[in-house]
Amino acid sequence: MTGSAAMKTLAFKISVILLLFVNLAIVAGAEETASIFTETASSEASSSFDAFSFFGNSDDEVSATPESAPEGGADFSHQVSGLVFTGEATTDLSCSITEPLDSSARSGGYNGASSLRLDATGGDRNEAKIEASEIVNMFYGDVAEEARDDLAAALVSDIPTASDRVAALLLGSSGPLTTIDLKKLYLSVYTLRADVSVGRMIVNYGRGTVFSPVDLFSGVDTSDLALGRTGNDALRVLFSFGNFSGLDLVATIADSPEQSIAGGRFFGHSAGWDYGISAFRDGRDASDNDGDLVVGLDLKGDIELGISAEALARLPFDAGTPDTSEVVYSLMAGLDYSLKGEWFFDLEYLWNIRAGQTYPIGGFRHDHNLFASLSWKPDELTALDVRAIAVPSEALGQVTLGASRSVAKGTSLLGFVVYSHGNFNGSPDPALDSDSVPVNSDAAALSLGARLSVAY
Repeated sequence: MTGSAAMKTLAFKISVILLLFVNLAIVAGAEETASIFTETASSEASSSFDAFSFFGNSDDEVSATPESAPEGGADFSHQVSGLVFTGEATTDLSCSITEPLDSSARSGGYNGASSLRLDATGGDRNEAKIEASEIVNMFYGDVAEEARDDLAAALVSDIPTASDRVAALLLGSSGPLTTIDLKKLYLSVYTLRADVSVGRMIVNYGRGTVFSPVDLFSGVDTSDLALGRTGNDALRVLFSFGNFSGLDLVATIADSPEQSIAGGRFFGHSAGWDYGISAFRDGRDASDNDGDLVVGLDLKGDIELGISAEALARLPFDAGTPDTSEVVYSLMAGLDYSLKGEWFFDLEYLWNIRAGQTYPIGGFRHDHNLFASLSWKPDELTALDVRAIAVPSEALGQVTLGASRSVAKGTSLLGFVVYSHGNFNGSPDPALDSDSVPVNSDAAALSLGARLSVAY
């Protein structure tokens, strides 16, 4: 048997085993219905690094709900009706230096940004609710020019002069650039049989802080100091199988049904472990094939150390037939630990195994990826954090240092230093995706800045 044939046979066997494991686990997990959701919330709570608690305001925190709540947003147990507004305003000032270690190529510039986030929540958790989150950004300096160029490029048409005029009208020819980002806007209706949500929402299944292969719907923005996640337009139906397990069905609202992501995730608790088993059809590349079958498993438990794990198999289809020569496996393992409620440690490793040329799902496409974080919170007002995302085999990565201090009620001041080298976060890379635009994989940049945040 040739090496190629052996690889195809092994890939097909592993895919079959994963599918059999899904069926067995769903049958076994359906019997786990005796626990309560309050225990779920406790076991779901991780002692690992929480970027929001370090880079946000303590007054702006929201109560976590159990996994039965479709969006995992604010706690509505004490809210009867009405519309509640909250939010945060931030101002960033920073200077950036490209190629700081190369005097011949070194250059610098300044960046500024002001943003206003407005969150609105209304309704009753026992009947229905609406939730929205919108961010208005104003950029200054070099970052404004880069954003303007990127947005203008998206308006390119067959008539360049017309495109330039449209870009200038919408974006302005110079000066600050204003953008609006609608992160969430969805409606949920709760019935005795199921909870139904529709609109733009954040669907987050992953156990990892940064690396989460099973997160088909929500990716991490590594340029965001708070490691924020993106949203999707989707229809979501959640069925409860008792007090502690359920089935979550999700389908994205795409340009066409063939290009959507659709499927479900069964979640439950057994022997001290929270788990989820998912199976989806990913049609984002449906123009090239029949879509991909994506099967995933995620686990979270505590045995002195917090342990998390995820496994994902991506099997492309071509003309209705599975193409095992292009199967991709993604494996994540994580550890987290806290000491005296002051020190927090988080470590994650992601391994992507590619049988062919198909790239892994998610924002991290390299074979070996590492994330580490060490945080210290000596009191309620002060927080220090260092974290790194790295591709060790290619000497690529990003290191972030942050020091935050609450200077008034609802107000915090953050100083930060960010050093990045190369294409560490899985941006389109010709070595990984032949259809992508070439990027400079050796570029390095250093940013120093401060952020003032006010919650309201």
